[in-house]
Amino acid sequence: MRPFPKIVAVVSTLFVGVAAGAYTLTHYPSLISARYTLTLATGPVGSDGQKVLAAFIRDLSTEHPLIRLVPVPAANLSESGKALTEGRVDLAVVRSDDEAAANGRTIFVLRQDGVALLLPPDSKIEKVSELAGKKLAVATGFDPGLLKAFTEFYDLRDVDLNVMPAADFGPALKARRVVAALASGPLGPGPIPDAFAGIRKSFKARPSYLDIAEAGAIVARSPAYQLVEIKQGTYGGTPTEPEETIQTFAVRTLLVSRASLPDRVAGEITRLLLTTKAKLVAILPAAGQMQAPETERSSLLPVHPGTLAYLNGEQESLLDQTVNLYWLAVMVFAIIAPFVGWIAARRRLRRSRAERVKLHRMVELVRLAKVGSAAQLAAADAELEEITNWLFERLAAGEIERDQFQFFERMIAGLRETIENRLGELAALEVSPRPMLKQGLA
Repeated sequence: MRPFPKIVAVVSTLFVGVAAGAYTLTHYPSLISARYTLTLATGPVGSDGQKVLAAFIRDLSTEHPLIRLVPVPAANLSESGKALTEGRVDLAVVRSDDEAAANGRTIFVLRQDGVALLLPPDSKIEKVSELAGKKLAVATGFDPGLLKAFTEFYDLRDVDLNVMPAADFGPALKARRVVAALASGPLGPGPIPDAFAGIRKSFKARPSYLDIAEAGAIVARSPAYQLVEIKQGTYGGTPTEPEETIQTFAVRTLLVSRASLPDRVAGEITRLLLTTKAKLVAILPAAGQMQAPETERSSLLPVHPGTLAYLNGEQESLLDQTVNLYWLAVMVFAIIAPFVGWIAARRRLRRSRAERVKLHRMVELVRLAKVGSAAQLAAADAELEEITNWLFERLAAGEIERDQFQFFERMIAGLRETIENRLGELAALEVSPRPMLKQGLA
């Protein structure tokens, strides 16, 4: 193979190899590396989400070597989202109303914090709209985003909101300083049922939950929140609490990845979270709120394609990925090979043209060698020397084959013999007339 096609072939092969390696490492890391390392912003140390993920990471490190998560604690969920947005981490725990959730890709729902409106046992209020202009107790630490969405929708004034510990709800309601109490928290054990129990203890009677019938409209106005239901009997008790299913809205805490996270890795994380959930619940009851995201592609917060593929049973197997890479390599080769062949053909064409020019010139020199003068023959001999040097250079460069070189060499040798014969004839013509002239003088 000649040098130029060799160079093109080597460069093309290296390019294809590097491109295929980069694509494989980015989209199918499990084919190359035994472990894929990801950084994860877990939120503040000591929070439920941080504890759940810390337990998940420990379980992952001992039983699932393919994925390795490196926790990166953050002061709060806002800082966690900022770390993801700035590209300092691969995954982060963020709120659904955080910008990072919209810019990233959702992998899992870690928890939902909803709103609960509690009424004293003797309350006559039947609709949330009846609270306008009345005093309302708000639990200390109530989620500010949920509170803003709730109060703005129902036009509740800040002066009518009395912030207090949830433990004070009962006395405040009994003293009629407020007509209802507002609590937020997980849709399970936590602040909401605790507030309910505190009111019941104060009244020695059962309070009630007020259904937020307009929750769907609140979510339509603030799409980052989720329309949810607190199912009948969610909080247990006898009789069960609540007595019937109530409608409300919630903010979700999500595990979100960067948009460029490979599909295979996102699907694997989703699978591991689902398979280890039962084990995590036995250690941390808060893990019971974990759930897979919705699979509707029209969701406001985009779900990672790898997560969707796994949940919908469409995730490619390792064999499928290998076959896809094989066909990708075939297609790339099919595109590059004709290009390399075209370059090589053009190169050969240029060389063949140069060889034809030399061959035509040698044919002309053959004619000249038979009839040319001594000066023309000397110039022809010098030109043959140049052609010989040119042939040696092409042979050394691998641009002509040895049999081609030998063909030209035999022609040059024959041409030089013809030139020598012609020079001999010219010399004989110059010498032969002189003796005849001397005889004539005698």
